[in-house]
Amino acid sequence: MVEFCFILLTLIVLAYGLMDFCVAIYEKQLIVNLTREGANLSARGSGGSPEQVMTNALDAIMQEATPLNLSTNSPSGLLILTSVTNNPSGYFVKQQLKSGLLSAQSKVGRSGVGGSAVLPNSIVAQPGHYVYVAEIFYKFNVPAPLKTLINISITNQFYDVAYFPGS
Repeated sequence: MVEFCFILLTLIVLAYGLMDFCVAIYEKQLIVNLTREGANLSARGSGGSPEQVMTNALDAIMQEATPLNLSTNSPSGLLILTSVTNNPSGYFVKQQLKSGLLSAQSKVGRSGVGGSAVLPNSIVAQPGHYVYVAEIFYKFNVPAPLKTLINISITNQFYDVAYFPGS
């Protein structure tokens, strides 16, 4: 009976750990897909003006984000859509929209609209053209009580970014 209790406790801890890990992988994959979709919709979306296109893309991503909470009043997530233009003197933020209350700062357009933008060397835009960037910061909440059982948890904040060229 004692051996069974030890084995059962071990199996329960492993099951909760596996559940936490699977939920983390699922949410990370959702974030990757949402950033790609957000950058794509910003570059190719519908609307009468560039501002309307990005607003529509932001709204669409917030609707598709279920089960993640990326709404405007969400303390656990932050969605940032940025349009970056290439001028002769470098990359600059043309427009930036945000949704969510998570405390994080854009890694692309740190200084906001009109400020300089940081893009990876692999991203090259022709002068006068745009690059659309979607960033998502999300605070992962462990669903199982594993953290309280053995004081181990997966990283609590996920981040992903996607770039999409536009005209």
